Order: sequence, then structure tokens, then C-alpha cells
Amino acid sequence: MDLKKLLNQSFDAAKRLKNLILLFALAQVVFLVFGHWMVAAGHEGALALRSEQLKYIKELGYLKPITGVLAGSLILKIFYTFIFNLIAGAFVSTTVTGVIFFIPYLVAVWRSFLIGLLFYGFDLSPLMMAVFYGTFLLEFGAYCLSSAVGADIGLAIIWPERKGTFTRKQAVGQSIRNGINLYLLVIILLFLGAIWEMSMLHYFGPLVSAEALK
Repeated sequence: MDLKKLLNQSFDAAKRLKNLILLFALAQVVFLVFGHWMVAAGHEGALALRSEQLKYIKELGYLKPITGVLAGSLILKIFYTFIFNLIAGAFVSTTVTGVIFFIPYLVAVWRSFLIGLLFYGFDLSPLMMAVFYGTFLLEFGAYCLSSAVGADIGLAIIWPERKGTFTRKQAVGQSIRNGINLYLLVIILLFLGAIWEMSMLHYFGPLVSAEALK
């Protein structure tokens, strides 16, 4: 099967799930802005959570290989970031959890809200804006798709009639097939996101860090 046919199947699956995809995209944008607003408004709880999360990020285990053993190899950092985001960021946290259909939505809301909290107030130079928003659009675009897959499977379990069948097994089967097709786009977006993020940080990391401290 050629790549063009696979892409066409993936785009067709995206069309079938467009309402769910749009729902997750809207949720992520709204709660990103909401996180910004909470910090800008000086909400004590938001400021405390932001401070706590900034400290927590420094101790995150999955980031240590990027700044440690893999630091000198751009290719390995790209591959590591891609695999981690695909397995943990997309499949486990937003697709598998969709067995309970509303959990991917909660994950999307929480992630976007935290990103909004953490990145408000930084001096976003053109370089930092390119790193942040480029990564956000690619990675969170992929998470919109993977979340839609999970939610669709969960909805098929509790509402098989939505798929035009009264058989739960057939409804779930349709959702899984849609999800397999759609995951090609998830893989492409996450791979591009890993290339963009790691390349920018690899070549311009010191500049980004210096600008963040201004």
C-alpha cells in the first residue's frame, strides 16, 4: 500500500471524527488562554501551582536523557522525544484512557491549562515564540487527533448506535479502524514536532535560555 493511499485514509478518518477533533482543539486553545489569564490576574492558587510546577519540571525523569546522555546527539534527541510523545503523550494518556470517554478531554484541559500557566509572562522574543508556538501547534495538534480516537472508542462502547449499528463490537471495531488510520497523521505531526523542538533547542538553546532570563 503506497503512502498516498495511507494518507488519504488518514484524512478520511479525520473527516469522520472532525467534530471530536474540533472539540479538543477548542478546549486546548481556551484553557491555554485561561491559564494565561489566571496568572495575569494574579490568582493566588494559579501562581502557587505555577511555582510548584516550575520546580517540578526540573526533576522530571523523562527530560534528563535530553540534557544528559543524549545531549550531544540531535538525532537521538529527536528519536527519543518522538517515541516518548507518541507512546506516553499520545497513545497511553489520550487514546487508551478513552475507554472512559471523557478522560482524554480532562487530560487535554489539564495539559493546556498548565502550559498556559507556565509560559505566561516570559519575554517571548521572535525566537522563543517560534520554539514555543511551533512545538505547541505540532504536538498538541497530534494530541487533538489521538484524543479524538480515544474518545470515539469510549463513545462507541456506551453508545454504539452513534456508529449506525446496534452491535457494540461492530461500533468499537469501526472506531479502532478509524483510529489506526488516523494515527498516521499523529505520527507525522509528532515526528515533525520532535524535529522542530529538538533542532531549535539544540542549535539555539543557549540563546533561548538567555532570553528567558531577561
